[in-house]
Amino acid sequence: MTAYDVVVAGGGPAGLQFARELGARTDYRVCLLEANPSLADNDKSTGGTFEQVIDGFDVDESVVMGSSPSVVFEGPTARERLAIPNYVLDFPAFLEWLGEEAASDGVDVRTGARVTGPVVEDGRVVGVETREETVRATLVVDATGETGALTTELGMWNRNAGQRGIGKEFEVSGTFDSDAMVFRFDHEVAPGGYAWVFPGDDRFKVGVCWVNDFYERHAPDDRSIDDYLRSWLDRDDRWRADEIHATHAGAVVSDNSINQRATDGLVAVGDAVSSINPLFGEGIRPGMESARMAADVAIDALDAGDVSRERLAAYEQRWNGEKGGDWRLQRVVGELLYDFDAGQQDEFVRASGEFSRAGLDRLQQYELTLRDLLRLYPARASDVLKLPRVARHLA
Repeated sequence: MTAYDVVVAGGGPAGLQFARELGARTDYRVCLLEANPSLADNDKSTGGTFEQVIDGFDVDESVVMGSSPSVVFEGPTARERLAIPNYVLDFPAFLEWLGEEAASDGVDVRTGARVTGPVVEDGRVVGVETREETVRATLVVDATGETGALTTELGMWNRNAGQRGIGKEFEVSGTFDSDAMVFRFDHEVAPGGYAWVFPGDDRFKVGVCWVNDFYERHAPDDRSIDDYLRSWLDRDDRWRADEIHATHAGAVVSDNSINQRATDGLVAVGDAVSSINPLFGEGIRPGMESARMAADVAIDALDAGDVSRERLAAYEQRWNGEKGGDWRLQRVVGELLYDFDAGQQDEFVRASGEFSRAGLDRLQQYELTLRDLLRLYPARASDVLKLPRVARHLA
């Protein structure tokens, strides 16, 4: 048995950023446990992101594989270029860099250590079990992603109530005739979801994702996500794919993010408690933001010698105040967006092209107003039939 002040379960962006915050800002003994043999093996993200991550978390340029000045939204026939600067991370290198940053500040980063459950004594979390040992800590952090290895067992998060989705991408060398990050809303390419192309300096990423419920509704046949991805890669004449160098794939469980994020002795960050943005599915930025919010509260709690839920709930309250309301409303819009017919997909794309500079900033920061959302939404009389389904997200 080993003991630390803080143990972080999971080495994705959220867990690594939490460890990085504690390492840089305190002298507490911190251990991070990652199940994979290396941090780079936890390679489930597209790596697409924006300035809030690059500048806000001082990301080293060595792990950025490309940037572009614009985002393009496409429908089946519509196309709009939006002046939203963006970046593409070399995601495995990004994870390794975050780990090196944390380790340089004294964090014990341990790979090949799968957390299997919490250790609870007298109603308080006091450590974690791995396949090899018990690791005790004053404070435990669940950053195990959509499996929610600790939050689900503790009854903090019901992952079975969330919507499930999958995504897959290829990292390709060749040529891509674009200087923009592309998102395509088109059931012929990605039924019940969207497809993307992210340009890099010498490679580009092509991917497809969908929400399972809407895939079942809009897919013309039972082709797999690999079939759809390879079909798009082969038939779009904007690129030439010479070689597929890597494949990234992952699953997601999404809800409106208003979940229990703290209990006695534990906080949960990232997708261990569904922090992913429910409108466009971005996970890196909200995961790292949740980690920073949690770290702020955790440091105060550790300094005060009080890691009770009452003390740690300040993190939960901050998340719900800054993100929860927006995420709940955008969850409703996402429920409608991925169920649009082809005409609505085109109207949605055209409406995005009418946004002002301030509107694009709100779109990129996920701070859309109700008026913005109504402008983006191409209503149909038949949508009334969807109201009972989407109302559950407002509860």
